[in-house]
Amino acid sequence: MDDAIDTQTRLPVGLGLPSLLYGRLSLAEALELLAPRTSLVEIHSYGRHSLLCAENRGAAERGGLMFVVHGPYSSELDPASLDEVRRRWVVNEHRRQAEAAAEIGARCYVAHPDRRPQAGPFDPASGDALRRTLAELECVQDEVGLPIGIENMPGYGLSHFSAPGDLDLGELGLVLDCGHAAISGTLQAFLEDPAADLVHVHLHSNDGPCEPDDPHRPLGQGIVDAAPVLALARTVGATVTLEHDDDAAAAASISYLAARGLLGVGVTDAAPDA
Repeated sequence: MDDAIDTQTRLPVGLGLPSLLYGRLSLAEALELLAPRTSLVEIHSYGRHSLLCAENRGAAERGGLMFVVHGPYSSELDPASLDEVRRRWVVNEHRRQAEAAAEIGARCYVAHPDRRPQAGPFDPASGDALRRTLAELECVQDEVGLPIGIENMPGYGLSHFSAPGDLDLGELGLVLDCGHAAISGTLQAFLEDPAADLVHVHLHSNDGPCEPDDPHRPLGQGIVDAAPVLALARTVGATVTLEHDDDAAAAASISYLAARGLLGVGVTDAAPDA
């Protein structure tokens, strides 16, 4: 199989890989390739892997794996939109996706906050709109019975959420993207934040604030230290995904972790359903 990750190391429970490694394949094909390598898959629910497709939900349910579901994200899905009709549409899209994620037994659903292409001062009204969206996502979380986590974004002035305390997540969880935090210079602050309800982690690396384009480099190729991140995830029971978009980067991260003895213990005690 030319598509398979070039490593024989099976990841410990709770440390997974994203379906976007095989975004050009069907979700069923992607899961077939990922299953020998990991018990946890983060499904990026858009394009060919959208869980709004019944065929994809069926493939996931048959897979016998543990899942985290990453909701869609684009400039159109702006949770801080000043257009109230569009903002409510965004909430409804996340509701539909979260319902699909709950149907396949996912551990959590990941949503992005606002994100814009250029830094600058924020319109206070956009912050108010984002807070309304988060409050409504809390209701969605209660309705579908599935934890929803909000992911921190890279850089300052591009999002309302780049550092601890930027945004009151209420009853929603935190999805710590380590690469994004490294770019923002806030990774250590997130790791030390006592108020964080950490539910999931995206683990990848970069050279920090000097590399704002968010390259999702392999571990060991940048400033992100995986050891304290995995230790925290293990302590709080959060799942972790090696968030890369190609096989070579994923294999390099797995080899890096294996060489440093960081694959010997599961990240979480959770296991996929039999």
